[in-house]
Amino acid sequence: MSAIEIPTMLEPRRINDAWTVLPSWLPVPGLGALPVNSFLLKGAEPMLVDTGLAMLGDAWMNALENAVDPEDLRWIWLSHMDADHVGNLTRVLQRAPDAKVVTNFLGAGKMGMMGLDASRVHLLNPGDTLEVGGRTLHPVRPPYYDAPETIGFVDATDSVFFAADSFGALLPETVHEADEVNADTLRDGLVGWSSIDAPWLAQMDQAALGSMLVAIERIDPDYVLSGHLPLARGGISGLTHHVRDAYGRGATDAVDPLAIEQVADALH
Repeated sequence: MSAIEIPTMLEPRRINDAWTVLPSWLPVPGLGALPVNSFLLKGAEPMLVDTGLAMLGDAWMNALENAVDPEDLRWIWLSHMDADHVGNLTRVLQRAPDAKVVTNFLGAGKMGMMGLDASRVHLLNPGDTLEVGGRTLHPVRPPYYDAPETIGFVDATDSVFFAADSFGALLPETVHEADEVNADTLRDGLVGWSSIDAPWLAQMDQAALGSMLVAIERIDPDYVLSGHLPLARGGISGLTHHVRDAYGRGATDAVDPLAIEQVADALH
């Protein structure tokens, strides 16, 4: 474990025979560091999941090239259009002439507004699955997110759940895997990041959140791939416990100075 002061790209790390993580870390002054991960599915039709931070462009591209020849890529899955997930998309598309970009209607629209090349979009419509090199990926809306176009997926072949921004955590030091982090530190980091990335969780209906967490626990993935958490192995119950413990009691009584109720009170 080590603390970081500048955005840092680490070497790709193999998860299993099919999946590899391309890990990087972004310092957040006063709060620690945030993992920023992309993932690679190898096989007959290699697929890249998200394209990292533009500020790490050369280092990120070198990491990708160490893991796969970009010309072999056939799919680029974009979880959503935030800068830390599409930062190197243009560079990847230049190096991957046969790759299609997987997103949904809103994601494709945002790509156009951002000036990104949407000519190779493979549009995921509600209810669609994606066949990638002999395996089926099941798109899923993660339990929380910061952009409405967000799509994760379940890869039943390798028992993988890609959770996009969900379960991300601000951490004091870089680690390779989530189980290297003390449980209290992980909980605090998860709550800290989710309060920034998805502040609406504090107002979410208790039953609705509980239902989503139970559904994820029923899937019971062996690997949880999050854009903002070190690799989590061995099930998801520890992560869902932290979310349930922090947010599963229903709407909070904490005062939010930006809440419309607070503004209305101040004006009258």
